[in-house]
Amino acid sequence: MNDLLCKIGNDSNYMLAAAMAVVVLLFIVLMVVITSMRVKAYKDRFINTKIDNQEKEAQIAELQKELQTLKIKEAQNAQELQSFTQTKEKLAHTEESLTALQKSSNELEKLQGQTQSKFEHMQDKHETLREEHKLLQERFESLQEDNSKLHVNNARLLMKLETEARLAMQSNTKTKNNGNDES
Repeated sequence: MNDLLCKIGNDSNYMLAAAMAVVVLLFIVLMVVITSMRVKAYKDRFINTKIDNQEKEAQIAELQKELQTLKIKEAQNAQELQSFTQTKEKLAHTEESLTALQKSSNELEKLQGQTQSKFEHMQDKHETLREEHKLLQERFESLQEDNSKLHVNNARLLMKLETEARLAMQSNTKTKNNGNDES
């Protein structure tokens, strides 16, 4: 190997060929180093991309779960919205019924007020008529007492008249009998 080095050192052609060989060798080594660096960079990039892809897949799975949760929530909200609409319609119907009932109640209150005043008026009339009835009854009773007294008096007078009529007849009969006896 020393001989070879001495020959290369003395001969310029060999030196040029050796220099070219060294340059080519350096070029090849440089290419191998560059390629290995690129391979390492691509490998690192691939690993990073793989890790990123795994993280993204985990995020996608999480987002899909959230999307599923949101879809369920949206369905519940739609159902609640429909229920709210039905409740709103019921409320409107109930408000209409309440308004109608309030009008009816107001009319009934007016009617009750009128009926109450009529009732009070009728009670006053009834009380007045009761008092009149009581007075008339007392008057009737006093008139009946007077009437029975008059009946008793009339009966006495009739009895007296009948008694006197009998006495008169008897005295007439006696007088006729006396007159007949005298004749």
